[in-house]
Amino acid sequence: MSRSGERPGGDATLPSMAGSLDAATLRRSMDLFAEALRQHREEIDSLNVFPVPDGDTGTNMLLTQEAVVSELANLDGRTDLRTLGEAISRASLMGARGNSGVILSQVLRGLCERIPDDGSVGPKALAGAIGHASRQADRAVAMPQEGTVLSVLRDAAEAAAEAAGDGAGVPEVVAAALERARHSLALTRDVLPELRRAGVVDAGGKGLVLLFDALRAALAGAALTEPVGPLGPVGTSSGAVDEPDRDFGFEVQYLLEADEAAVGSLRGALSGIGDSLVVVGGGGLYNVHVHTDSPDRAIALGREAGRPREPSVVSLADRVTACIAGQARAVRVAEQASALVAVAQGEGIEEAFRSLGALVARGGPGSNPSVGELAEAIEAAPGGDVLVLPNHPNIVPAAQRAAAASSKRVRVVPAASVPAGLSAAAAFHPMAGLEANGAALEEATGAVRAGEVARAEREAGSDAGPIRPGDWVGVSEGRVVCVGSGPVRVADDLATRLVAGGEAEIVTVVAGEDADDDEVAELAAVLREGFAGAEVQIVRGGQPRLRYLIGVE
Repeated sequence: MSRSGERPGGDATLPSMAGSLDAATLRRSMDLFAEALRQHREEIDSLNVFPVPDGDTGTNMLLTQEAVVSELANLDGRTDLRTLGEAISRASLMGARGNSGVILSQVLRGLCERIPDDGSVGPKALAGAIGHASRQADRAVAMPQEGTVLSVLRDAAEAAAEAAGDGAGVPEVVAAALERARHSLALTRDVLPELRRAGVVDAGGKGLVLLFDALRAALAGAALTEPVGPLGPVGTSSGAVDEPDRDFGFEVQYLLEADEAAVGSLRGALSGIGDSLVVVGGGGLYNVHVHTDSPDRAIALGREAGRPREPSVVSLADRVTACIAGQARAVRVAEQASALVAVAQGEGIEEAFRSLGALVARGGPGSNPSVGELAEAIEAAPGGDVLVLPNHPNIVPAAQRAAAASSKRVRVVPAASVPAGLSAAAAFHPMAGLEANGAALEEATGAVRAGEVARAEREAGSDAGPIRPGDWVGVSEGRVVCVGSGPVRVADDLATRLVAGGEAEIVTVVAGEDADDDEVAELAAVLREGFAGAEVQIVRGGQPRLRYLIGVE
């Protein structure tokens, strides 16, 4: 198969199919989708735009879908469509991992929200469900970007609507969506410069093609047709990233008792006055979260839609600098005002966060915790106010979802690296409130510039020059900034680049599980000589995959 997603031989015509989308067919499509993701996992992972192992798109989509399959296995085989759809929505949300998993959960939830109560889904209802899924996925990302999975889904929804409008049956609606998705996938490498340079298509978009192929196969009672393509030569995260918007002055959050029909208009109204919008829930109770400059209006809109409960308004502009910090807090303080949850992977990193008073949720690159696992950690944390340190960009979306679904007041601190998270945890004080701790922790993370050193697994190009398998690479903010033959030299080069002409007060090195004592001692000596005026801190983190994590502040 070509990277464009065309079928072998270039034939874009699918055979005529018989069938309807009933509960058994939907269940079968979920099993087939999981099977397809298992077959294509390595391929989709390889479409990331850099050669360092990370929390990969194929892996995260597969883990999310396996949570769905596991939930469906517990249901009675005679389950109706509505019950099945609710189970898919719930399981995908709670099992979502990484950016791609969160977006996939929104796609599945959007599809299932429009499933009718009767025994099967007609062509117009199915086309409407695909369109609804597209809109829901767009809303899950703060800054939707063309040339990603969102574009592929939007194009597929348009094709489904056109087919349904022409009187096509359910199989033909799915066939039209699949073929348009394949075509749109091919176009992604022409839209995003990163994909064009790498010669690959969007990883999340490829996963979406697999979803439509699974649906087609379930309807036809046939096998999957999407062949596994060649591995991508390079890779960055190709999906859109949902990052918190800091332009607005207030965070507003409340529980809302409302009819389902009122939630759509509320979501639209809130999106007009703010960002970082999340509205999740069902059965008449929803959790509403938005950043805005009009907090009173945000709550008033909730009153128009239903009955807001426990409204919370937090100033995002306040920055409290006076905070007792810096000491180890392995023993928890009774009746503490705030609790801290930190995502960590590696025995030494976990112990470091625990010593600073954090409850640890295990996870990291390649092993992202699910929304459900983060929600459990938040609920287990002592106190009603909880701060969460994701410590990796791929974990931020799942942390935000877990926070929005919690009955507690939760603030996700945008720590995008372990060094930034450790700096933030050192600024945490259990007797300070959510606002004061949030301001102190965000200030601490903002002062850290971080990067990582890892061994390249495949050949690639980069801004720092060509990369061969076995080379050591230094990565910062998703870009390879230095390449070399040894980990110590690359780590020193990376630290120098992180300083970027400024001054370093503290250089933190978190050594991975494969770094031996002699190598760590050599690196510490090199850094102390090169940064004579800085304090060099060495943490035996024990993390897999990444030889060193480096933070400069």
